[in-house]
Amino acid sequence: MKTKTLFCALALLAMIVAAEASAEAQKYSPHRTTVQQLTESAEVVIVGQLDRVDDIDLTEVGIDAAVHKRLNDGKIQDGQDYVRREAVLKVNTVLKGDPADLGSELRFVSIRQLKLENYDLDLRSGEAIYFLSKRPEDGRYVVLSDERGTVSTQECAGDLQTAVTYVRSQIEHGVTGTAAVERMLNAIALDGSRLSVDSAIELSWHHETYAPDVNAEHRNRILGLGRLSAPGSEERNQLLTAMGRMPAEGALEALLEIMLTDANWSTTSLASMSLEYVDRGQAISRLLSEYELAQNDTTRMVIVRSLGLIRPKLGYDGADLRNRTLNLVKGLLNAGTDKNLLREALIASRDLRSEDAHTTELKALIDARETNGLTGDEVNAAIVALAAGRTTDAEGNVNCFAKDYLLALGEADPVLDQVVKSAMKFPYTTLILGADGKGH
Repeated sequence: MKTKTLFCALALLAMIVAAEASAEAQKYSPHRTTVQQLTESAEVVIVGQLDRVDDIDLTEVGIDAAVHKRLNDGKIQDGQDYVRREAVLKVNTVLKGDPADLGSELRFVSIRQLKLENYDLDLRSGEAIYFLSKRPEDGRYVVLSDERGTVSTQECAGDLQTAVTYVRSQIEHGVTGTAAVERMLNAIALDGSRLSVDSAIELSWHHETYAPDVNAEHRNRILGLGRLSAPGSEERNQLLTAMGRMPAEGALEALLEIMLTDANWSTTSLASMSLEYVDRGQAISRLLSEYELAQNDTTRMVIVRSLGLIRPKLGYDGADLRNRTLNLVKGLLNAGTDKNLLREALIASRDLRSEDAHTTELKALIDARETNGLTGDEVNAAIVALAAGRTTDAEGNVNCFAKDYLLALGEADPVLDQVVKSAMKFPYTTLILGADGKGH
């Protein structure tokens, strides 16, 4: 029953963290490149200063030049035929590996074959922790996951030593156990720093690993950190998931409190998933009750969005919760509804698989499009929601309740024809522009 909410939430997390955790690192999985995961997987962990990048002449094109052909005038990647760029790291402290073997300088294949001047400023201007391993092709050291395999002083809010102490403690005492959980909780400073974000990611994505060692006090701390986290922050995104996976007493109330006071789509999505894990039926019932108490359209919008994500089902949640949800959404499908709230209601109508429950209201919105003040985005959303009103029998035969109406609409209005065709073919994946200005 959690498939849609879980898919949306996991996809969202991957996009948020991959896009924001580093200015340059690309094509990495955030949950596999936390400080904790890198410490475990790297052969060598070093605190050092990037000193220079040397060009090594080759007699052949070389694997690095082939993979990292120059892009954006070399600022993103700068592979050059017959050259391999090697970065040189001045070694200050060896946290993992044999200091005698590593020496005072360590060479590694330059990240995406960058020249020194094209490295991030934080790596050029000070010490950083580097997580490295030898690649199987030729035994040369590479930084794991490009810049994601480094932790700079800047990423640590100016205090690299805290991250160094953390990594050293993990190497000495391990990544699991009660002490490891407490180490992560202590590191979540809610300041957006690398160690804070990565520790929250660990508790979110790898909760199965840590759950056996998480006690009631830890659960309460996770809940408390979630409440204190800033709206829209990376820590909040991760802690919302951890609150559902390792719920403390009162987790459902805390999740509702956070969600109803933070209209970010990421918060609604992730909190909705966690509400399902804590108590799906109670969550739906509480959302319906909270709608009656809501004081403004922003709060109503969040509730409708959450109900659409959780999607009460007749066969699982019962007729009462299902019908109450359908009727709530139905009452919003009119041109007098606040536009943001209307858009979220249209998304919910589609996602609820409402069959013919909203057909009349959706047709009325579309038919009056010239005079009711709706923009093209709302009209398109109504078409998608109407196309989703269908049933599918055991043999896979589809009965779209408004099929004839939609076909006639497309024939009569060439501007809407493509929307109609896409919506009828892919009703549940054709995107609707939500209140956040993004497609859902």
